[in-house]
Amino acid sequence: MSVRLLVTGDIHIGRRPTRVPDANLAERASAAKMWNKIVDRAIDERVDAVLLSGDIVDHENRYYEATGPFEKGIVRLADARIQTCAVAGNHDWDVFPRILRQLNPQLFHFLGRGGRWEEAFLEREGRRILRIVGWSFPDQYVLRSPLEDLPARSDAALPTVGLLHADVDASGSKFCPVRLSELQATGLAFWVLGHIHKPQHYTSKSGPHVLNPGSPQALAPDEPGPHGPWLVEIEGARLVDCRQLPLSLVRYEDRDVDLAGVSSDDDFDTRVYAAMLTALEAVAGGGQQAELLSLRLNLTGSTTLCGRIGSLAPKREGWERPWAGVTARIDKCTNRTRPTIDLATRSQQNDLLGVLARTLVALERNEVDDSVAGLLDDATARLQEVRRASAYRGLDGAYRDPSSEDPVPTQEDARKVLVAQGWQLLEALRAQVPEREETL
Repeated sequence: MSVRLLVTGDIHIGRRPTRVPDANLAERASAAKMWNKIVDRAIDERVDAVLLSGDIVDHENRYYEATGPFEKGIVRLADARIQTCAVAGNHDWDVFPRILRQLNPQLFHFLGRGGRWEEAFLEREGRRILRIVGWSFPDQYVLRSPLEDLPARSDAALPTVGLLHADVDASGSKFCPVRLSELQATGLAFWVLGHIHKPQHYTSKSGPHVLNPGSPQALAPDEPGPHGPWLVEIEGARLVDCRQLPLSLVRYEDRDVDLAGVSSDDDFDTRVYAAMLTALEAVAGGGQQAELLSLRLNLTGSTTLCGRIGSLAPKREGWERPWAGVTARIDKCTNRTRPTIDLATRSQQNDLLGVLARTLVALERNEVDDSVAGLLDDATARLQEVRRASAYRGLDGAYRDPSSEDPVPTQEDARKVLVAQGWQLLEALRAQVPEREETL
């Protein structure tokens, strides 16, 4: 007997996607509107249950904005005889229980209150068809895995789905760190997780599949790719179907644009426009509901325009191209091009340019001597100092989980920054040195 589920998490009701210039679209693409679409789709698909893996409500200062839409959706699902099971994450650990006091407990199951595993059962014609076990955040931070407390199955013949808000394979995380291997060793039929906004589907030949459905509505440029709830079908302990329903109205993408050989403004525009059109065609023809494709272009390659990209690129930000109901818009261009310089030859010179070229060679090959090691250490320390400065968090309008932290910059991060900046400096210095002096 198969069971059909619609699963999602990290809706963050109260949020709207960032970097969307059209206010009307931003409102229609809000997390609250996405929740309404999820409810509509669950009813249309006639699923047996909707599973919510935490962070449904953004956080406490959005409580009143989130309560109304969420409750109405639960009532509509209940009227359609669709059960809902949910756990709380690090955002709604204290807000969720207050909302739930006003809902019908017969068709809405809040699992894992107080950091204790709880179970609920789906029934059809008086017969149990699925067991769901869930665990909720009891506080904003959870430093240990709750899997060691997972209760044993009372009925081995009844398939079980696990519902959990957790950080997979993130040792030292403050947000319920769990290991993928431990999840797949539990013997459950399927796991639905929350916390990471990028969808991730971990398959397994012997253990259960583990799905992090991601945010159904993409909220920021660091959440690229298609987004939407997932339709899951389970028959016994076997996963029959697991597919995303790409309902997000906004899609963010990063694209590389190779500018190798480009030597004029017209050539530059042609390459950028072609990259935008290629991305647009892929999304518009992919059966998605996206109305805005927000692009961040990484400009790469060796070009004689390298020194001018800094002034050319910003003028292309804001370019738009509509096609087949989707509008592609260039949100940001990042200059990662290089000047047309023979670095090996330049590094043989005994001048300032030669010193810089030799440093770049060492950085690119990751051949660290004492002088380069000191440079790397200093750059790493400065990056980490900036990362700790609260004034620099959340720049660019990008959504940031206020209860999480950006990764600490590593020496590898510093190396990449130094290489990029070193090439820009090399080009700037070369432009200032008369040709006759370069050959000395």
